[in-house]
Amino acid sequence: MEILVTLFDLVFLVAFIVAIVYGIRWFKGRKDKENESLKKNKKYFWISLIVMIISLLIAGMAQGSIDEAQEQQATEQQEKNKSNYKDDKEDFIDQYGTLGSKVEDLSKQEGKEWSDAIDNSDDFDVESAVDTIQSNHTDEIDEIDSKVNDLHDLDQKIQKNDSVKKSDKETIHKSYLDLKHFANHATNISGSYNDFTDEHNELDQKTADHMEELQDL
Repeated sequence: MEILVTLFDLVFLVAFIVAIVYGIRWFKGRKDKENESLKKNKKYFWISLIVMIISLLIAGMAQGSIDEAQEQQATEQQEKNKSNYKDDKEDFIDQYGTLGSKVEDLSKQEGKEWSDAIDNSDDFDVESAVDTIQSNHTDEIDEIDSKVNDLHDLDQKIQKNDSVKKSDKETIHKSYLDLKHFANHATNISGSYNDFTDEHNELDQKTADHMEELQDL
């Protein structure tokens, strides 16, 4: 269809040039009524004018069909994006809840093991205790890292969806970032035991608050 529009635009341009040429010739020779070339110039001028009008109409109708098809396609894509967002949002909430629970459990267990290590050691060494704790939970840490990556991909998919409200995107992205922070807290232990415990409580509460916000979307 676009080729048709281009073709008739070209026909219009050629006819326009021809009409100008024969129109000028006709105008210049208008006083000589018996001149044969005058009749020819007049004839070709009107033929060119008719071709211009016809090509303009056809090109306009073809362009109208293209615009209508593009508008229909845009509408269908928007509806598809809305449907995708509904599924992606539900998937995000499910993954968020699962990941949040795993991170919370791991962080709690690590805190308990850290507390036990302090209580049961006469010469407590933080680095050694932390290394042991993380070594005890290698599988859980790997699983959480993988799920954080999955949640990141889903967050980015939602962020790139033009049909999603800005406020929804912000809620989802903020939820992802805070849970990612919580996951990093559990998979990369640092600081003192008291700091770890305080951060656990803060991030655990943020995760619970975000879960409520997500369910209200």
